[in-house]
Amino acid sequence: MYNFKSLICYNCKSVILNLPEIEISKLNGLNFQCECCGHKNLLTQFSFSKSVDTNDPYLNILSVDNLAL
Repeated sequence: MYNFKSLICYNCKSVILNLPEIEISKLNGLNFQCECCGHKNLLTQFSFSKSVDTNDPYLNILSVDNLAL
């Protein structure tokens, strides 16, 4: 039937997409944001890599531990 493939975040290794390979090939070149760590992932072929898009000001993710109260 369908050959499903799981795509994982390049940063935290959590699963972002679980789709048939034919559907993944249609999404090639798009950016996906990880719900766990917030990093953007660029879909290239059948895997994610770090996105080069740095124009998004909301991508700066701060940890509560790093904030000075």
